[in-house]
Amino acid sequence: MKKALMIFLGALTVLSLTIACSGSKYSAEECAPIVDEMLTNLTAGQKPEDAASIATMKATLVPVLQKECMSGKFDLTCLKSAKSIPAIQACKK
Repeated sequence: MKKALMIFLGALTVLSLTIACSGSKYSAEECAPIVDEMLTNLTAGQKPEDAASIATMKATLVPVLQKECMSGKFDLTCLKSAKSIPAIQACKK
């Protein structure tokens, strides 16, 4: 459970440090399914107790991840297929 929490806090930190100040490049409608799929990919293979803690944090993570997606600093196709924190970091343009 601690590992899952640390993974998502790490992702949240990395993505929050890259917020663009110049407005949105993508719409919320474009980013919502990508963020959902990204969270699904990150939780795949987690222990059931870790998956439960991730589900609890999802309400907090989704708005932040969606804002990062909308910033335009990430390749959306890459984000959609990212399965780990390093993979998400590699998606930065």
